[in-house]
Amino acid sequence: MLKSRCALLFLLFPCAAAAQYPGDEYYPYAEREERRELLTTDSTIFYRAVQSPSDLYGLRIGFNLPQVALRRRGLDYTLERTSLMGVAVSYRYLAALRLLGAEEQRYAGLAAAPGEPAAAGGMRAFRFSDGEPLQPFLASVRFTDRNYLVGAKAAVSASPGDGWRISAALDARSGRDMHVEGVFTNAVTAGLRLARRFGEGHELSVLCIVPPSVRGTRLSSSEEAFTLTGDRLYNPAWGWQDGRVRNSRVRRETVPLALAAYAVPLSASTSLAATLAAEAGVAKYSMLDWYDARTPMPDNYRYLPSYTGDRETEQAWLARDPRYTQIDWDELIRQNRMAGGHAVYALEDRVKRLCNLAFDASFATEADADARLTLRYGVSLRRENTRSYKQMRDLLGAGYVTDIDRFLIDDDTYSNLLQNDLRHPGRTVREGDRFGYDYALTLRGAALRLQADYRSDRFRADFSVVLGSDAVSRRGYYEKELFPGGQSYGPSRVMRFTPYTLKAAAGWAFTPRRYIEIAAAAAARTPRAGDLFFQPLYNNRTVDNPVPERIYAAELNCRLTGPVVDFQAAFFAAMTLDGIETRTYYDDMASVYCDMAVTGVGRMSCGAEAAADIRLSYRWLLSLAASAGRYEYIRDPRVTVLSDVDNSAVDVQAVSRMGGCETGGAPQLTALAEIAWFGPKGWGCRASAGYAGRRYVEPMPLRRTDRIAGQGGITWEFFDAFTRQERLPDTFTLDAALFKSFRFERSRLTASLMLRNLTGEADTVYGGYESLRVRRIRPGDDTLYAPHASRCTYAWPRSFYLTISYRF
Repeated sequence: MLKSRCALLFLLFPCAAAAQYPGDEYYPYAEREERRELLTTDSTIFYRAVQSPSDLYGLRIGFNLPQVALRRRGLDYTLERTSLMGVAVSYRYLAALRLLGAEEQRYAGLAAAPGEPAAAGGMRAFRFSDGEPLQPFLASVRFTDRNYLVGAKAAVSASPGDGWRISAALDARSGRDMHVEGVFTNAVTAGLRLARRFGEGHELSVLCIVPPSVRGTRLSSSEEAFTLTGDRLYNPAWGWQDGRVRNSRVRRETVPLALAAYAVPLSASTSLAATLAAEAGVAKYSMLDWYDARTPMPDNYRYLPSYTGDRETEQAWLARDPRYTQIDWDELIRQNRMAGGHAVYALEDRVKRLCNLAFDASFATEADADARLTLRYGVSLRRENTRSYKQMRDLLGAGYVTDIDRFLIDDDTYSNLLQNDLRHPGRTVREGDRFGYDYALTLRGAALRLQADYRSDRFRADFSVVLGSDAVSRRGYYEKELFPGGQSYGPSRVMRFTPYTLKAAAGWAFTPRRYIEIAAAAAARTPRAGDLFFQPLYNNRTVDNPVPERIYAAELNCRLTGPVVDFQAAFFAAMTLDGIETRTYYDDMASVYCDMAVTGVGRMSCGAEAAADIRLSYRWLLSLAASAGRYEYIRDPRVTVLSDVDNSAVDVQAVSRMGGCETGGAPQLTALAEIAWFGPKGWGCRASAGYAGRRYVEPMPLRRTDRIAGQGGITWEFFDAFTRQERLPDTFTLDAALFKSFRFERSRLTASLMLRNLTGEADTVYGGYESLRVRRIRPGDDTLYAPHASRCTYAWPRSFYLTISYRF
């Protein structure tokens, strides 16, 4: 009898399953330790169970598909919302939240957590439950050969009494990547949560997460460089200095999160939940810079044999001579010492100083006695401020750098307008000093929302509306001599937007196990602040007529649950219009640095997703998932190009023939099959096969304008090279895992070994993008133009994760 009641509660209140991450404890045996009793009672609460929008497809493909760029449903990553108690949070805090005991629920497409605004790309909602963990202590150690070597976790949860509850967690990772030279991770994430319940239903909680990290990264490169070196994991970001590996592209981040939440019942039918969050810290990304010298990046097209045309360079690349294939740090230092004080080469940090505040107040009211209609309404406020500047990290043996625009030194017209900061002309920059540019982008926003959720025995409907007001501006702290006064210094004009979201959904449960739902939404969102300025580094000029990006989406969901099969299918369509993108680049056709704004970007995504869990027997579970869709550009955007020096027009409102191009980084075909065995005495294993097909590099609108493709594509072959989008090879992966669990009364020791890419396939392209650069070819007296090769990154070969964890 007790066992039946436990199973009943298990079905009525399903826990959110966290996605499988390589750094997390892998223990799939837990869900199979007890048989699930079959319930046949037909009542309201059972209908609500089948109406719950769990994301079965997302849970299955999240870690089991090939290691490729995956924009689900072809939508931008920013369209997926990650929420903690009503406020949006960054990915950098998720590992600590899981360790602290937060429950994670994934929602696909237009589905959203109660009271949360819907997002076309789905959402992840984190909340802390009221229950006590059965095993409040965790200690774990893990070993891997990807990104780092060793990691450790520890977590504790305690209730000292008087309504208090304390949770603490620590996650550390350290070591170098065993496959990609120059890649390493040294990171520690510490989290603490204090909560106290007092009175009737009152709870006050405080959360703090501090995630300092230092990570060496890898860069994409051209196919020529990968082929010459014979290394699909070739990384041009590192080189030798004094016999030691040094990476030029290192991320250093310390961005703590502090959050306070308060929940209180206001009456028998109304409750309030309020959350205040603050995120503040520094994120740095280092890179090499050079002053009146050649670029130090070894895979620059001018250093490759296809450009130099000499046998010596080709042989050096084939022999993988590090003086050619990697950064020669010793040579950079030698040239600096010979320069007599002023640096020729230097290592600088691109710094972002974040200060983001958010407040959310949410009310819930049960409008009728039987709780069929629930009204959720509230207000949210946010202020996001990012101050960006350059900071000198290492002068590489030199004494100083003068803070001037080095690109204008030899310019016949502007060589007398060199100062980066006219209010401090000729400033001498030493290590640790700020220089180059200094500005802040600020977004202030407020939103009101209302959601009506109606549930009867079989019918469910909800309608939600969010109406907001956002203001975006820039403030320059340097006065650029090219753009004196208010053109670069001080506040820019304030751009105001009115974002909104309208969503309606209705569903019908034919039985407690069969459910169908249809949903539609229309929304507008504020563009990213940096995309509203042609050159935010040192120019207050904004794009012309900025408008919010419009989003329209609809989907049909079907769910089937049973003692043998859990099945979900979704048919979806989403359209985004009026997108804005800005870039700064060197324009080879105009021979000048340019600022580009692409407006009116329109994309369409439509397709289907399906996933099923099939319980073949008590100990065998088969999981299947697949998707098919078409993700493409449906409109020809307009491209405006301005000279970076004086904002003179290079190309204005040029039509880019993007219609029909495919969305990059979004496999249009995916498939997954996983078989898992949960054996006796804690043994278990699993094997999975994944497939991703119809993949394309990210297209660049500039290449498809008349000025580039029309002028440069003087023959059909060259025109096709500019306008044809490269398709990436289909990919297949095979993974496996073995685990063993030991139980000691109320504690559990688990050891697991996970192997990724069992076949060792080394030719899997992770993702790529088209280059903005154009190459000049001069056969005799003629000048021909051809696009530079796409740049791409390859996925890791066979890799492993070994985890040993103890819960008690």
